[in-house]
Amino acid sequence: MKTTLKTLFATVALSMSAFIASSAMAAPQHDPRFNNQHPPKAHWDHKNNQKWNDAQRYKQRSVNPSRDWRVGQTLPRQYDSRSFKVSDRDARRLPNAGRYQQWYKVNGDYVLVNERNNKIIRIMN
Repeated sequence: MKTTLKTLFATVALSMSAFIASSAMAAPQHDPRFNNQHPPKAHWDHKNNQKWNDAQRYKQRSVNPSRDWRVGQTLPRQYDSRSFKVSDRDARRLPNAGRYQQWYKVNGDYVLVNERNNKIIRIMN
């Protein structure tokens, strides 16, 4: 009886230690390498959108006004600046601009624009 009791206690102790060891291995891991979840996605905001738009702008080909623009369209805002305006010295070979009109030079083409509504009046290449 002494040996059976000893064997019984040994069996119970072994099974308990095996149960504790297996439950410890199944415990959740806090190391991110063992985490099956993906990291949270970054919040999309207007700054990310601006970066994407800038990247797309550089991928696009340069604009050719005589091919891409039409009379009556609005001059895109990025070309409505002093750097694209044609001075009087440059305008010698161009027809005179009327009242509230301005010539712009965009990639080798000349564009006459109504200054009041920014509509394209004429395109010359």
